[in-house]
Amino acid sequence: MTIRDVREAKESLEKKTTKGFGYFMKNILMIILIFICIFIATNPNCVMHPTEFFKDFDRNSLWVVGILFAAIGGFYQLSKSIALADKAELSEHRINDYEKAIERKAEQDKEKHASLLHKRLEASPLIANELKRLIIELDSDRAAILEMHNGTNNLAGLPCIYGDMIFEEISPRVHYARDEFKNFNLARLPFVALHYKDKGWIGSVDEIEKEDAYFAAKLRMVEVEYGVCVVLEGIDGPLGFLTVFFKDAKEVPPKAKIMAEINHSSQIISTLLDTTD
Repeated sequence: MTIRDVREAKESLEKKTTKGFGYFMKNILMIILIFICIFIATNPNCVMHPTEFFKDFDRNSLWVVGILFAAIGGFYQLSKSIALADKAELSEHRINDYEKAIERKAEQDKEKHASLLHKRLEASPLIANELKRLIIELDSDRAAILEMHNGTNNLAGLPCIYGDMIFEEISPRVHYARDEFKNFNLARLPFVALHYKDKGWIGSVDEIEKEDAYFAAKLRMVEVEYGVCVVLEGIDGPLGFLTVFFKDAKEVPPKAKIMAEINHSSQIISTLLDTTD
């Protein structure tokens, strides 16, 4: 405990004490005024003829009335103190309940995170095997999953959508490209915005270049000349993209075969990814 903490505690105690004493004096003054009003109302002669009234006034009766009102004031103050204590206890009880609820929520979030992590670890080898199968079936050079996530919100509160290449399998003819597609802003890629609603796309990088030169250059950096992608749909919405890339645009299977294989794999992978969300 620092000097500042002691000072704040002292100031808080003084404030509460002063406020409590003020309430006490206010109540006592109110009781005295009520007593005076009742006394004058029941004994008007004390105002009209004060000398004669107080000469014959029974002072013992005054003491009895005073004690009676003092007792009433004391009981009133006691009942009010009890009510305030009950209110403070209720507030403290509610605060304790709120703190316990927060602790339970944190514990539940922790357990949920551990469960999701376990599911993701279980699904990872199955997803990797499906990507390897695509490379073998289509004789492609790269099969990868771009997972979407909301990295931040802008000042207007709109989400900034980012993508991460979380899974990638390659042929011996190319090198890994996941570092080139790590936490990149999808809003900077016009190609994605133009074809997202189509739920899929297939074609050469030359075609991509007509709509998005930056994305085409980025693909060429990792030896891509032809590609296909489909949106992976989860129960609550899109999860990301399943992509297959070819190094040589001249050695590509028929589009029908490519789309049949990638659509089949997208259903399997979407199910595996959705169990981890």
